[in-house]
Amino acid sequence: MKTSFVLIAAAILVVGCDQQKQARNENSTAPDKGDIRQSARAAKSEVDKQARAQKEILDAEAKAAQAKIDADTARTKAASLDAQSKVDAASQTIREAAGAAATKSQTEVGAAKGESAPAITPVPPATTTTTDADQKLVTDVSTAVNGSSADATKSIQVTASGGTVTLKGTVKTETEKTQAETAAKAVTGVTKVENKLEVKAE
Repeated sequence: MKTSFVLIAAAILVVGCDQQKQARNENSTAPDKGDIRQSARAAKSEVDKQARAQKEILDAEAKAAQAKIDADTARTKAASLDAQSKVDAASQTIREAAGAAATKSQTEVGAAKGESAPAITPVPPATTTTTDADQKLVTDVSTAVNGSSADATKSIQVTASGGTVTLKGTVKTETEKTQAETAAKAVTGVTKVENKLEVKAE
C-alpha cells in the first residue's frame, strides 16, 4: 500500500516537472518568435530600401541615356540643316553663274550680229543739225569778214565744218587778212579758223 502511494507521488512529481519544463520552453520560445518576426520586418525594409535605391539609379541612368540620345539627335538635325543650307547656297551660285553665262552669250551673239551688218546702221539725225549749224556759221562769218554792205573789193570765201571755219580768197593787205581772221574767231560757234587768204596788192 505504501509502495502504491510512493509510485503515485513519483508520477505526480514527474508530471509536474514536465509541465514546468514545458512552460519554460514555451516562455523561452515566445521571445524567439518575436525576434524572428522583427528580423524579418527589418530585412524586408532593407530589401525595399535597396530596391528603391537601385530603381532610382536605373531611372537616372535611363534619363542620362535619353538626354544623350536627344543631344545626338539635335546634333544630327543641325548637321543636316547645315548641309542642306550649303546645298541651297551652292545651287543658288550655280543658277547665278548659269544666268550670267547665258547673258554673256546672248550679248556676244547680239554683238556678232551687229558687227555682221554695219552698213544697216541708220545715220543719226544729228548730221542734219550739224549741217545746219555749219551753214549758219558760213553765213555769220561771211557777214563778219565781208561786212553787211557786201563790199565788192573783198572776195573772201567761207566754209565751215564742225566749228572749224576756213577762209579762202584774196585781200589787199596783211592787215585785212588778220582782221578777217579776228572777225571770224569772234563769231559764236567758231572753234578754229584756218586762214588761207592770199594778199594781192593792186
